[in-house]
Amino acid sequence: MEDHSAGEPSETLPDSSENTHFRVVTSFQEGLRLAKAGRPIEARKVFEEALRLEPENHYVLTGLGDVLRTLKDLNGSATCYRKVLRQDRSNLFALRGMGDTCRALRQFKRATRLWEIYLQYRPNDIFVITRVADALKMRGRHEEAEDHYHWVLKINSGDRHSLMGLADLYHKNGQDQKAITYYEKILKKSPGMINILTMVGNLYRRHGHYEKAEASYLRTLEIDDRNPFALYGLGEIARRRRDYPRAIAYWERILEKDQGTVNMLSRLGDAYRNTGDFASAESIFKRLLAKGYDSFPLMGLAKVRCLQGELDEVFELYDQLLQHEGEDVRFMGELGDLLVRSGRAEEALVLYRHALQRQIKNEKIRQMIQALIKKVNFES
Repeated sequence: MEDHSAGEPSETLPDSSENTHFRVVTSFQEGLRLAKAGRPIEARKVFEEALRLEPENHYVLTGLGDVLRTLKDLNGSATCYRKVLRQDRSNLFALRGMGDTCRALRQFKRATRLWEIYLQYRPNDIFVITRVADALKMRGRHEEAEDHYHWVLKINSGDRHSLMGLADLYHKNGQDQKAITYYEKILKKSPGMINILTMVGNLYRRHGHYEKAEASYLRTLEIDDRNPFALYGLGEIARRRRDYPRAIAYWERILEKDQGTVNMLSRLGDAYRNTGDFASAESIFKRLLAKGYDSFPLMGLAKVRCLQGELDEVFELYDQLLQHEGEDVRFMGELGDLLVRSGRAEEALVLYRHALQRQIKNEKIRQMIQALIKKVNFES
């Protein structure tokens, strides 16, 4: 509901001695009071009664338009604003309200045009400037959106909506360092925003700044000690540091209240494998595969079987991968490397030759496999 009171355009209702007009003014004020009190249905009835007395009253029409927009009657809302704008194209309440209605209808281009007309009269209204910035971002006009967010920050350097808008814009455009800068500004004002803390942690982690990422995740856990995003991120950092027991500890905490994603569970299985707990790893991979095919738990199980010396089952699992994927340029090399590092170079060669037989038609992959065979022979 738009505020038609102090701080808005300076029009005032003309005094009138006529009883009808007095009743309209009284109804308008009552409608505003009800709307501000969160009673839009009652406010609607009051405004509609006032319009029966003065069907063209701009104040009542914009008040009703605001209430109808609150009630999600966007067509009715647009009709009210349109009636006003036909007679007064510079009516600020109607321009802003009609822009908001168009935004709700996802008519972002039209909304932008209406708000820009509004800003010709009130160029420092940060609420409307940010509306324009958001709409421009939705339309893919990122440079103009960026300019509008900065316009707001020149007026109010601490405006959280614009700081968030810029952070989100840079994040989506892959400008991670700029995104972090603006997310950090938001956190200075609101240090308890968990979603921002985890996003900052993820961005730091993506660029290998593990200590800063870890700090963000730990701050998150101070607020929510079971936050799955922070626990996952901390597990990933531990995994990168090859601290597999710690990674397991973080990820198992997620599973106390959440089923976990296939990605996280596959990594948890790999962490168990790296600690030598093959039984736990196998249990996780088999549980995932029982729900259907997925390449990561399939190859996770194959790696366990490599270390257990069950090469025949490795072949079977690898063949299942090829049946679903058609080809493989990654897992076969990982399996072979695992065998070589565990002192089973001859078994790695057997695996590569098996893969070579399965890739008869793909010469590029055959060349890759032959290169791996030469590498193992050379190093053996």
